[in-house]
Amino acid sequence: MLLQFSVTNHRSIKDTATISMKASKDSSMKNSLISPDKKKELVPVMALYGANAAGKSNVLHALLLMKEMICGNYAKLLKGENLPQEPFAFMDTSLEPTSFEIIYFYKGIKYAYGYSFNQSGILTEYLYHWPKGREALVFSREKDTFEFRENIQEQMTLASRTAENRLYLVSSNEWNCAQTEKAYQWFFEKLKGITGSAEALDITLSAIQKGGRKKQLILREMLYADLGIKDVRVIGSKENSEIEAVHRLVSEEGIETEYSLRMGQESIGTQKFFSRIGMWMEALQNGSVLVVDEIESSMHPLLTRHLIEMVQDAAVNTSHAQLIFTTHDTGFLDLTLLRRDQIWFVEKDEKSMETDVYALTDFSPRKGENISKGYLQGRYGAIPFIGGEVPWEE
Repeated sequence: MLLQFSVTNHRSIKDTATISMKASKDSSMKNSLISPDKKKELVPVMALYGANAAGKSNVLHALLLMKEMICGNYAKLLKGENLPQEPFAFMDTSLEPTSFEIIYFYKGIKYAYGYSFNQSGILTEYLYHWPKGREALVFSREKDTFEFRENIQEQMTLASRTAENRLYLVSSNEWNCAQTEKAYQWFFEKLKGITGSAEALDITLSAIQKGGRKKQLILREMLYADLGIKDVRVIGSKENSEIEAVHRLVSEEGIETEYSLRMGQESIGTQKFFSRIGMWMEALQNGSVLVVDEIESSMHPLLTRHLIEMVQDAAVNTSHAQLIFTTHDTGFLDLTLLRRDQIWFVEKDEKSMETDVYALTDFSPRKGENISKGYLQGRYGAIPFIGGEVPWEE
């Protein structure tokens, strides 16, 4: 479970921006909250609102880039290759490091992991954990200087094998280091992202091809979504396969007729829902943290709301999955859907071009307040200033 994420000097984010899943003292919708240790309470869903180009996607990009540097393509850089630093572009911050910090729970243990880097290498890196409720250092790093508390001699050997452009969390796991294994495993197992359709579609297709309960759950959701699809088939060879959606028509005489359409012939919204639902069901089953950019893209608001409600519903979300998404749909600014501590805003300063991230709770809105109306009226900021001082010309 994710507790908090912070990013500094990345794209439009200059100073440190932090998002937190920690529940406030809000007493509403308490049954939707989740707990990693039966003490702390976390929210299962976070919505990020803001104008176009405000930096919403950059917050998610930073979180998923952290994953990529740990267990993705950027974890496999050869010695001397550049790291994927994208510093704040509107000031001379190219010499300043980018830093990420994340606090999360894995198998009941709290971890805090962070690092700073530039294009040429890792500058600092640290990992703390709370195995018995007390903070304990696992390792810390200042360039090529390391500190360890356990298994020191072996870890010093692993540190000497860690290139300057690689994270120790990554290299130590390649050598089966017990001290860092679980902290690494959370990123590999639990942090998932949807920023396009390809990765998500693969998971849905795999479930359809395997059949069984996973396929039945996907078909159930397709029916629930009122898409008119009774079955999905994958036909053709492995190298040249096609997805067919099976529909059934019932005549006035009660005669059923079955016909198929290639998925590419279905509406864009149907294709989008189909590509995502597999990852959604997998996240709910595995208790993953699902990061989704523009959650409403090409889908009906009621359909998108249903996906959010699945994560909010404790009876459905039994494995304590979490969802973080960006959106422009003000229909989700509904205090019967989301608590006040689940709504966050992203705003870019028009003079400095810096992104600021803050929560709705900063404004202490009343329980019965119309959040959607207040947002569109500019009460919480994070909306476009349309027109400004630009005169209209015919």
